Amino acid sequence: MTKYDAVVIGSGLGGLVSGFILSKEGMNVCVLEQHSKIGGNLQTFTRDGCIFDTGMHYIGSMNEGQYLYKYFKYFELTDKLRLKKLDIEGYDIITFDHDNTEYRMAQGYENFIAALLTYFPEEKSGLERYTSTIKSVVKGFPLYDLAEVDAFTIDVALLEQCAMSLLNDVTDNKRMKNVLAGAFSLYAGNPESTPLYIHACTRDSLINSSWRPIDGSQQIADLLAEGIRKYGGTVLTSSRVKEFDISSEKADAVILENGEKIFADNFISNAHPVSTLNMIGEGKIKKIYRKRIIGLENTWGVFSLYVILKKDSFPYLNKNYFHYNANGILGAINNVEHWPENYYFYTPATSNTDKYAESIVVLADMKFEEVSQWLGTKVNKRGESYESFKKRKAEKLLDTLEKRLPGIREKVVKYYTSTPLTFSDYTGTVEGSAYGIMKNCNDPLRSIILPRTKVSNLFFTGQNINLHGILGVTASAVITCSEIIGLKYLTKKISNG
Repeated sequence: MTKYDAVVIGSGLGGLVSGFILSKEGMNVCVLEQHSKIGGNLQTFTRDGCIFDTGMHYIGSMNEGQYLYKYFKYFELTDKLRLKKLDIEGYDIITFDHDNTEYRMAQGYENFIAALLTYFPEEKSGLERYTSTIKSVVKGFPLYDLAEVDAFTIDVALLEQCAMSLLNDVTDNKRMKNVLAGAFSLYAGNPESTPLYIHACTRDSLINSSWRPIDGSQQIADLLAEGIRKYGGTVLTSSRVKEFDISSEKADAVILENGEKIFADNFISNAHPVSTLNMIGEGKIKKIYRKRIIGLENTWGVFSLYVILKKDSFPYLNKNYFHYNANGILGAINNVEHWPENYYFYTPATSNTDKYAESIVVLADMKFEEVSQWLGTKVNKRGESYESFKKRKAEKLLDTLEKRLPGIREKVVKYYTSTPLTFSDYTGTVEGSAYGIMKNCNDPLRSIILPRTKVSNLFFTGQNINLHGILGVTASAVITCSEIIGLKYLTKKISNG
């Protein structure tokens, strides 16, 4: 019988980072992935020679010495990743219906303020207040300044601060509020409930520096898996975990669909907490705990449009575009009849050319209810009604994009699509949620998921624990692993590279 020090369920970023950390620190680790390909949201796929990302489109704070760079240096990734730095004068562009202005989000705090002052010249004090608050919130958030972390604790007062309170405080200008709120699209934010710390950490990371993967984000997953194996760990694909074998309050093993038992001293689940609880039999965990987790609200899913372009017909755009209706994201109705009220599009970076775009990716929010009638069907076997549904959505989204980019339709060779149902199938995320459990500043403690579960040697990791995005998931994995090997020890090692 083989017994591991730790078994990690799921090979998304949180699972792979957890597996890498524990392997590097000398533990015998096994990462289990239900699909034939590792990566979760880091996965890419290729169509007609074009590489498409599925969940990770750009990252922040990768200048030497910055937050994510420190983590990635410890993960031995910094010299291997192929990244392209986005336009310093405008990494994100915010646009609105009936407004020809392109509002630029610039890299570097001075640049950020200077760029927005060209549109809002009377708002200097408000912008300065906004950026100083962002810096202050980030400074007070654990795992940013790794050298000073002794314990992972978050002040409840910080959790209770809402992002909208800051926006309302810095300006009365509705357009400027909607421009500053543009980052809401990066984590399915809600004006009524999004915590300030989520907005602040996301904004700060990208202002520090913004980068796009060249030829896709799968490289991150592959390099982490390579590192796990280098340190003696194991990564197994096509290994779906069916249930936990639990005695008393401790997990002894996981049982795979093929009946195989894999034993370990510790278990880390990168799966959605609800999916994890579904692997634990009734009576093995407190009902009140199970009920609370299952009752939490998830963020929305995404409809994705992957467009193949005619050769050399459209320029590569070294920035991201977030487009909203005239009312902006803060005035969104979120009604299916008005879909899409907003969308995000970009041209993926490729090693083939940096002059022309080979493809375009367009993403728009989508509620799971729109595809729930096909729940239980399998990829490529959902029937004609599903294919017709996707085509209607794709054509509507293309029509909307045509208004922003006149003539883009004639440059399209073909396109591919995915829905929250696709996302759910490939990542195991409940209802195809793009960013996991929705955090709520009005009831913060209820939506906080701690890494330690009610099973003594079972831990959660991933985007549901703390923050969304690559930096948030990375930090969450560090928090999870610190429960096993110690926070101060681990953060000191990462901080020292």
